[in-house]
Amino acid sequence: MGISNGDFKQSPVRRYRVIIPFLASITNSIIDLAISDTKPGNGIRNFSLLISFLVVNNLLMALFGLTVYRLCRQYVFSPVAAIIGLLSVLTCRWTPYLAGLPLTDSLYCLVLATTMLGIKNGDRKLIMLSILLGPWAKESYIFLVPLIFFFSPISRLRQLLLFLLSGILVFGFRLSFDYINGFNFLESLQSDAAHFSYIGVSLKRLFSIHGLYEVFSVTGFWLILIAVGIFNRDLRIKLSSSIDNMWIWYFLIVILHALLSTDLARMLYLLSPLLAIIIAIIIDSHPGLQRVLAVLPGKNDR
Repeated sequence: MGISNGDFKQSPVRRYRVIIPFLASITNSIIDLAISDTKPGNGIRNFSLLISFLVVNNLLMALFGLTVYRLCRQYVFSPVAAIIGLLSVLTCRWTPYLAGLPLTDSLYCLVLATTMLGIKNGDRKLIMLSILLGPWAKESYIFLVPLIFFFSPISRLRQLLLFLLSGILVFGFRLSFDYINGFNFLESLQSDAAHFSYIGVSLKRLFSIHGLYEVFSVTGFWLILIAVGIFNRDLRIKLSSSIDNMWIWYFLIVILHALLSTDLARMLYLLSPLLAIIIAIIIDSHPGLQRVLAVLPGKNDR
């Protein structure tokens, strides 16, 4: 909210994530004018700005949900199974949290899901969008570079050029931003590097009762359905045949995100697109559920 109001004296880790605050600021100028005579009279500060973040983040999370649905459809033929996979994301407690508060995680979730979809269906435009937009969403996007580099349909040379262009744009902006505002450029890099000191604490927290709760909170009772798929032999075979190397890399990247953060559950939420795919496959492959889905329209409508 401070950045959207032009106050750039923020955490050196977060002050460069300007896209959502910028969009919220533009939206705020419109909303503030439209509701100038109808604002609450109870002294709520920045009411229209809060509404603006709500609008921007809801739109981005809606795009995230659409991307997750399209990602699920790459693995299952039934649109109903894909919708159920999507529901595991929409009903997670972190989804309204990211959609309703003045945060910037919604854009990063969208970038991650877009990256997975681009790799899976070989969409070069989505990959290019991810490379150019990702570093603006969050600095930890750098951990996705190996995933894109080894699995993207774009040639390695072109990828290197795209990553170079993206890096020039991002670091050029950061240098200019720090110079204009009188900040030390190295301060942000030191703050980013300091996250590696959290790994020990995060590991200890992960393997605790509270850590188990945080893992459970990512998808809640949808984990029961995943457990059914793991312990059922036929479903396990189906899941095994659907696994590709991208899943393993993506899983490890999210775990690294979680270990570098003091907020385990919010980072583990980044696994939700992958868990949605697994749930969609289980729904689409379960014999009993298949009989139910067979009577619904669109079973073979790709």
